[in-house]
Amino acid sequence: MFKKSIAFILIICLMAPVFALDMKNAEPYEEGEFPKWAVNLRRGEILFFGSLPLTFAATTLGTSIAKSDMGFLPKLGIAAGVSTVIVLIDYFLGLGRNED
Repeated sequence: MFKKSIAFILIICLMAPVFALDMKNAEPYEEGEFPKWAVNLRRGEILFFGSLPLTFAATTLGTSIAKSDMGFLPKLGIAAGVSTVIVLIDYFLGLGRNED
């Protein structure tokens, strides 16, 4: 029963583009459509989740070089912290650059 349910869900997910609506009247976003804080938040989100695999790999490599026996969650926490620092650095550098 479980395998049939998973197969059904996969079929539905793979068939979704077939039933998608055609968006002929779609318009691109305008310059001032979103508030500045929402744009900054989205940029931070993209940077955080984009850098997380790289910082996790670097954390794993660093702990293996140091011969530290650390679990998955502590490594993920360190990687998330480093990714957060990357986002904050980008945000504060962008504050000085985007002053109008």
